[in-house]
Amino acid sequence: IIFLYFLGFYIFMLSLKINPRISILGALAFGMSSYFFIILEAGHNTKAHAISYIAPSLASMIYCFSNKNDNKWMYLITFSFAFLCLGLHLRANHLQITYYLLFILFFFWVNYLINALQHKTISQFIKKTLIFFVAGVMAIAINIGNIWSTYEYSDYTIRGNSELTNTEGKSQSGLNKEYATAWSYGKLETFNMLFPNLLGGSSHTTLTEKSNTYEALRKNGISKKDSQNFIQSVPLYFGPQSFTSGPVYIGSIVWLLFVIALFTLKKRIKWILLTLTLFSIILAWGKYFNFITDIFLNYFPLYNKFRTVSMILVIAQFSIPVLAILGFNEFLKSPMSSSKKRKIILYSFCILMSISAFFVLFKNILFEFSSLSDSQFPPWFINALILDRIDLFNSDIYRSVFFIFLSSLTIYLLINKNNSNQPMFIYILSLLVLFDMWFVNKRYLNANDFELKSKIEAPFKLQDFDKIIQRDTTIYRVYNLNERLDQGARTSYFHHSLGGYHGAKLGKYQEVIDMHISKGNMHVINMLNTKYFIVPDQNRQPIVQKNNEALGNAWVVDSIIWVKNANQSISALNEFNPANTVIIESKYDKYLQSFTPNTNYKIQLVEYQPNRLVYNVNAELSCLAVFSEIFYPKGWVAYIDGVQVDSFPVNYILRGLFIPSGSKEIIFEFKPKSFFVSAKISFFSSCLLIITLITSFIRLFFYKR
Repeated sequence: IIFLYFLGFYIFMLSLKINPRISILGALAFGMSSYFFIILEAGHNTKAHAISYIAPSLASMIYCFSNKNDNKWMYLITFSFAFLCLGLHLRANHLQITYYLLFILFFFWVNYLINALQHKTISQFIKKTLIFFVAGVMAIAINIGNIWSTYEYSDYTIRGNSELTNTEGKSQSGLNKEYATAWSYGKLETFNMLFPNLLGGSSHTTLTEKSNTYEALRKNGISKKDSQNFIQSVPLYFGPQSFTSGPVYIGSIVWLLFVIALFTLKKRIKWILLTLTLFSIILAWGKYFNFITDIFLNYFPLYNKFRTVSMILVIAQFSIPVLAILGFNEFLKSPMSSSKKRKIILYSFCILMSISAFFVLFKNILFEFSSLSDSQFPPWFINALILDRIDLFNSDIYRSVFFIFLSSLTIYLLINKNNSNQPMFIYILSLLVLFDMWFVNKRYLNANDFELKSKIEAPFKLQDFDKIIQRDTTIYRVYNLNERLDQGARTSYFHHSLGGYHGAKLGKYQEVIDMHISKGNMHVINMLNTKYFIVPDQNRQPIVQKNNEALGNAWVVDSIIWVKNANQSISALNEFNPANTVIIESKYDKYLQSFTPNTNYKIQLVEYQPNRLVYNVNAELSCLAVFSEIFYPKGWVAYIDGVQVDSFPVNYILRGLFIPSGSKEIIFEFKPKSFFVSAKISFFSSCLLIITLITSFIRLFFYKR
């Protein structure tokens, strides 16, 4: 993925006709951005993969719209390249990054539109727009399986529309504002892009034994071993976010080149990139700039589906190095006098030095160097922590100043030497960028973050309490009270867990967690077939408790509580006995035939797979059965003796089914239409991509254009 960062941006630089040596500098400037390494450490691989294709996707647009040869073969070649790049980006399957890519493409498309209006080449512009648009449609088609399934699923998640309504009768659509903007970038935090440890860096920073924190721990009776362990993960971050893995550091040298570009570049693209940068930064502020954030949350399609608004800084992490390298390239090619170039270097240096001096001189006015999490620590520890934060604050500002000075000197020498020595100074500047970013990135992704493959394949050790539970070979769920229900993977690794983490959880299930499970509603816990609890004993060690009230995989009820809507349905879960009573919304009465209470029945789960469940039922009379599985309408199909029938939601989240009398085989299978249809579309699109690439390759390399 890191290689793709570099390669994609290098291709993009070439599309802008940048010198290959300077393109290498640009690839390093973009690819070494600290955020791109932090997300790898955090395990956000799909996000990183999608980011790596932002640059080549834009390059494909530039090749398409910059093509001045009105030739069908050149149109086919540009179409093939756009189809490939956009297809690879969508294949990474991170739609939030795709959403941000669309902003970038739109800004550049507007640039080409303005250019077409000025030069009266609208017809060619429309033709190129159609070519790029069709390439985008085909890229969607080749990835339609992931996109369609994700879109279908999103409506039923916490990012979709809730069936619950408030007192005004309105339902929540998308993420609520508080959740969506929880990770908003502070306004002063924006300067992390220039000084990495401005706000402490990370919520789990490693300190040395020379730190104030370590000395304070030792002085206050903490053992050497415990003190050494503690300083491996110290909460030095004191910014406005709940916690963070690290800053979005773009690089002090990149910022120097960016400021030089502002003085040097006179083309319209400067304003496009500058607007993209400001647009990204302002939206990343989230709840700290409510006016703009509210507009986007309320009126921009799909924007309220995404959380972590600060993620939009990936646009700035792209636009800033692009503008920096374009400006630097123009600076070197410019016929302006050496004295004027020296003035630009001096002005740029002074601007960045002024910002650095401002933070150093006024740090005690701007910051208190304390965070909300500090309240859990004793005063002596907080005092030491603040001293370490101030030390890191100062050292990183001086560090950035050092690299700005060295790079300014390098550029100054570059313009005063003859052209034969120019490549050497560009390579020196590239090395300075590499050194600057390398040591910052090592703070967040280093040897300590890697594990043996064998350890990852077995990340958790089987404990005695796990063995006790696993003696039961039936299908059931486990509720681990030693960890948060919506976090942790250990329980799911060994058992069918009642909880678990997902960034886009099923909305109805999350509502039941919030309103019932987290409050200990045993009616709900029992209907979810929670047969075992893992609880702490007196010594806080995990032990097992069996729940004899768990209702099993399926059961038959003898009475119905009819409710009018979802609000009444979820509220009724507080006061009902799920063993013999079921809650059904009145709109589903069409699925019930003549209903008679039935006590003479047997229902048993005989086959269990994630996408196929088989039950044997023997009932003297027709009956209404409840199945302890979450009702999800998109793809789950029910059969009774091979005949497809309709299941429906009961008890707000479970499956219900009316079963005729007699011995029956009931099968639930997951057969989403979106999967089977999209597989055919994807196959056809893949064939088309292969054909266009082969044709383009033959035309490029075997025939004269």
